[in-house]
Amino acid sequence: MTAADTVRIPVMFGLRTRRLRVMLLVLLGVYTITRMTAFAEPRHGWQWLLEAVGALALGASVFLVVLGDADPLPPVVTSAVAALAAGGLGASWWATPSGAGQWVQPGAPLVVFAVVAGLLSLRGRSRTAWGSSVVAVVMAAVWSLQHGGTLVAGGQLTLRIAVSLLPSTLMAVLIRPMLQLTAVLEARRAQTMHAMAVTSATVSERADQLEQFDADVRPFVQRVADGAVFDEESAARARLLEEDLRDSVRGRGWHSGLTRESLADARLRGIAVRVFDDTLADGALTPEDLIVLRRGLAGVLASVERGAVTARILPPGRDYVAVITTVTADSVERIVCSRDDGALGWTAGDVVASA
Repeated sequence: MTAADTVRIPVMFGLRTRRLRVMLLVLLGVYTITRMTAFAEPRHGWQWLLEAVGALALGASVFLVVLGDADPLPPVVTSAVAALAAGGLGASWWATPSGAGQWVQPGAPLVVFAVVAGLLSLRGRSRTAWGSSVVAVVMAAVWSLQHGGTLVAGGQLTLRIAVSLLPSTLMAVLIRPMLQLTAVLEARRAQTMHAMAVTSATVSERADQLEQFDADVRPFVQRVADGAVFDEESAARARLLEEDLRDSVRGRGWHSGLTRESLADARLRGIAVRVFDDTLADGALTPEDLIVLRRGLAGVLASVERGAVTARILPPGRDYVAVITTVTADSVERIVCSRDDGALGWTAGDVVASA
């Protein structure tokens, strides 16, 4: 779990824990066992069909109410949970035979409904949870009248269970703002830590570059100060150093240990090489992308024996990510790098014969 995941409200409420999932599975299991036990009277086929519909609807509502990390729960999901929970409750009640005298079996779907309503409240949808409870009370009254009871008998148990929403509603009202503030502070702390890490890495990289620059340039500066005469080999090394420094600035995307060696070898063989990076900002290309680009350049430089090579990383939004052009006395050859399904790959371009 990343730092960003730990500050999400569902995670902070414990809705992603294995313990909650086990408890919900146990709840559905007890509900199923309770509803499958024998009633005072046998049920007809249509009642068993309603029983199956009610069980599936209540199970789906339990699954959906803990699904996802959005906070509050998205409106579409909220509506689906409320409709499934209320519909499943009604289907289960009307699947109960008229002669059922025990309140345990009619109360089992109400317990599942109350748990779903409580979780809805914790997910930031208290109004929908209470609205669903009102619908449940009305359905209980109608069901009780149809089965020879009274309005009080039908609503008493429902109201008693619906009151269980009060603790979760109070928790949502009182604790959710505190958790949201904690999430904001934790997100800012994570951003600060990331910025500090980036700054530290940048400072370290620049220090390494300065150290390398000092190691490369100091011998030449010392020889100039001593009045020493530069031979042809020393002059070539100085030119390579100048080109390398230029590459690190104008062709930073190409610049690496692999390409430095390839560029130096090519230039020592008399090949004119220029590298450019026209990306607008750092981070436009991933480290994996840069590896593909640099390997392509190294391969071209290893195969060229004469002429001039120009490698350019193009700005974002172009048809290609990079282009390498090789110009010789006989032809102009170009290879292009493009992105296919998120991955970079090199393909051969046009070869134009020189007139």
